[in-house]
Amino acid sequence: MPEKNNHPAISDPSAMQNYPNARDAELQMLLNQAPLFPGCRVVDIQAAGGYLSDGIYTRLEGNVELICIEPVKALNQRLHPDYRVVEDKIENWSSIASGTIDVVLGLAGLHHSQDQQATVKEAYRVLKPGGFFAVCDVIDDSPVANWLNNYVHQHNPNGHIGDFLSPGEVSKLMQDAEFHNIQETIEDVPWILADENHVAKFFKGLFGLKPSIADIKKVLPVYLNLIAREQCIEVEWQLIYAVAQKP
Repeated sequence: MPEKNNHPAISDPSAMQNYPNARDAELQMLLNQAPLFPGCRVVDIQAAGGYLSDGIYTRLEGNVELICIEPVKALNQRLHPDYRVVEDKIENWSSIASGTIDVVLGLAGLHHSQDQQATVKEAYRVLKPGGFFAVCDVIDDSPVANWLNNYVHQHNPNGHIGDFLSPGEVSKLMQDAEFHNIQETIEDVPWILADENHVAKFFKGLFGLKPSIADIKKVLPVYLNLIAREQCIEVEWQLIYAVAQKP
């Protein structure tokens, strides 16, 4: 496999601004994996523009200390000024002291790590005893993986090569890092938008795609299953979720 990118595709910030609730199922599923409590210290792995951190901040009504690991300035400049931005590589968080964090979360960022075991071990290191680590990510050889490593890779100026997860793989990474109480599931978390035009506009912006909205609208059903509901379109989106605890 070609070398992985160490950052997400650079998105158009208007994508999430215009469609802030499209990925709610994916986000809320992750936030429910680990206990978030007022005043907790949370690390967001590969924070990008802050989608996950914003969800945590909203859930805790701002009563949280958020540390966002995002080495790409084009992305971390979008982060809320209340968050602490760390530009460390996601394989080595030298800016974060050991045993100081309550929860580590990662939303679809682990596949960008050049050394996933190192990333998981860093989560273990920075957590306090009893702290939780929870991630979700793309399933290897799935429609979502094919979309990202084929279409997005071909049509985003920076490409996209991710090392996605096979079932059981993240549990093994957690086990080897000495985490306990490991739970892993595969969850359906569809992205929901008003109609096919909005789906194409959202995907174009979110993934920084060069083709026209009309072209993206035509090709999306080749890669992903779009289900027409009475008042919306659901884009089938399935991810691996895993949570573990530091003893």
